[in-house]
Amino acid sequence: MELSSLSRRRHAYTDQYPFVSGEYSVGDEKVPYFSISMTIREADQYLRLARELAFNDREPVNLEELFQRAVDEDRAAGPITTYLLQHGSLKFFNSFTVVLLPVDHDHSSSVTDTYIEDPDPPEDEPNPGLARRSIGPVQIDDLPNSDIGFIRWSTKRAKAVILDGQHRFLALKKILDSSQASLLRPEETKIPVLLLVLDPRAGFLPPQDQSTVLQACRSIFVALNKHAVPVSKTRTYLLDDQDLISVSMRRLLSSHVGGPLEGAGERAGRIPLALVDWHSDQAKFDRGLYLTSVIGLHETIRQVYPPRRDETDYEGLAEFIGRVSALVSPSSQSRWSELDLRAKVKRAEHDDLPFSFSTEEVSAAADSFARGLGQAIVRPLLRLRPYEELRARYEEAGFIGGSRELWLGFDKSGKQAYEARTGEQPSEEAIAIADTVKAGNLAFAVVFQRGLLLSAVRFDIARSEFKDGWKLSPSRFSVLDAWIDRVNERIVPFLKIVDFWLGAGIGNDRNVNFTKSGANGVKGLVSLAVLCDIEALRHEASLLAHSSSLEDHLSDSDKVAWELIVEPKSPYLRDDRFMAEAAPRPMQMAAYKWLAEQYRLISPGPASSLQVALTREACIDFRNSSRAYIRNELKATGSASPSNADLVMKATLVLAARRLAIVAAQSES
Repeated sequence: MELSSLSRRRHAYTDQYPFVSGEYSVGDEKVPYFSISMTIREADQYLRLARELAFNDREPVNLEELFQRAVDEDRAAGPITTYLLQHGSLKFFNSFTVVLLPVDHDHSSSVTDTYIEDPDPPEDEPNPGLARRSIGPVQIDDLPNSDIGFIRWSTKRAKAVILDGQHRFLALKKILDSSQASLLRPEETKIPVLLLVLDPRAGFLPPQDQSTVLQACRSIFVALNKHAVPVSKTRTYLLDDQDLISVSMRRLLSSHVGGPLEGAGERAGRIPLALVDWHSDQAKFDRGLYLTSVIGLHETIRQVYPPRRDETDYEGLAEFIGRVSALVSPSSQSRWSELDLRAKVKRAEHDDLPFSFSTEEVSAAADSFARGLGQAIVRPLLRLRPYEELRARYEEAGFIGGSRELWLGFDKSGKQAYEARTGEQPSEEAIAIADTVKAGNLAFAVVFQRGLLLSAVRFDIARSEFKDGWKLSPSRFSVLDAWIDRVNERIVPFLKIVDFWLGAGIGNDRNVNFTKSGANGVKGLVSLAVLCDIEALRHEASLLAHSSSLEDHLSDSDKVAWELIVEPKSPYLRDDRFMAEAAPRPMQMAAYKWLAEQYRLISPGPASSLQVALTREACIDFRNSSRAYIRNELKATGSASPSNADLVMKATLVLAARRLAIVAAQSES
């Protein structure tokens, strides 16, 4: 019997494709595949990019449904297309990996977790000698006890979505739609395709925590890209289920675009996904539409967690588990159990095997992080005034919580598809909102946002010691909320004043210092401003101002600092004249004396309390950042030696004191 005689066409079903089946069977897990070939014309007809799936503009779109919508068209239009069209070289592609993704027949935007049975399948009988298996909308006719047969599927109840080969497919389509289509010989050229049917009836046996079709797709997608062409950082962070930092970052984002914002639903306590640049590898967001970026958030959270240890560093892993447990505070019912994990490390060491966390353990730790410490990232991004203003303006215009959130939340191609469907052109209005709010505001520079957020994290970690001192309620987030209020009052008014941040986030060239030192300088200054007792500062300044001879009340060491304060042309602080004149000198001196007390906490040995540790860290962060700034100033003038460490330190304190004095003066007014 000729194979071609068995190929049939049925209404809403594809051709029957001859296949050779196989499976990846490792341990207790099995992933079956059906190897077929189809012409380029058939591939164009049946295969789909995830972004081409239809969706309802009024329904939320899950993150899992977005993860493949972003395709680098420049990559397809460039090297791959050039390769296909280049004369004198052989052309060959490896197999496309395609999943038959089940969709709801009545709501084609909804991907279902299982393959739903087709109530009206083709009624023909399989050819003699073949046995038929119906897996929802997928029909498989095969020879018993063999790995060959025929496969077809309903094009209305299953979508053939490309997991691996998106850029190759897009390059083929670009040529197919061009005047050079005949070069492909689309009716003759056949491409190899591996079809995945992720259902137990096809032999699929997944891990327990990847039982749904989407979970399995995501896991396979990450594996394919990790071990092939390097996948972009952003996409890895969005899809990797075994990296604690990535999963923790995702738990802070709403998992879909669209739907209600407030209440007890999934989006409460999360950053709206539409406000996040999730589709590019750009860390910066000082321009453009977004509040923050996946790259920026991931790096911030990476600095919150302790550094990960090697899989065979058993002692280091036990320490890592203890530190993470203290950080995320999991419940007693959590799958992240410090005792169980330590025992698991011991077993791995005994068996001389590498240790790894399960996806369930990582997920449990990330959930605890998101409910607790992670709110020190979420709440500032929603309630610090510049960020709150951007979200409020977007909400008012329907870009958040409204009909146009789908536009804002999609990548470039998704935005174009939205505009083609709806006839709307929201770009101009959205850009106007973003440009207005962001104009000149350092809150949207990545190092400033990171410094702000890391300061919030440190205060939340030390919250138990601030509640009494700040006379706050015992609620979980009272210290964090107080930090937000203080930053809105004391820091936000100065986020458009570049001079205020010299030595802390702004370098000698008056540009943002895009280094870890720059972000830490911002964190240090913000933390010191939040820690400072403004009322005590004003009282001390008043005493100094009304003294008949201010210098008589100063120690010899303080007199040296006073000389720096009253001499704005000092080579140590030659470029800080604007700030030198912006606050009364007695207030600057009072702030200097307060800072000198705090800097005495910088001493060897463990800190006596969490608050002392926080203060020490803030002092060190600002000292390291501003000291580099001051030494560069001295080198530029050539009029003083940077080796005078005592004077450099005093200039560092004066630099910070001027800022605190201005904060105190502004708060008083």
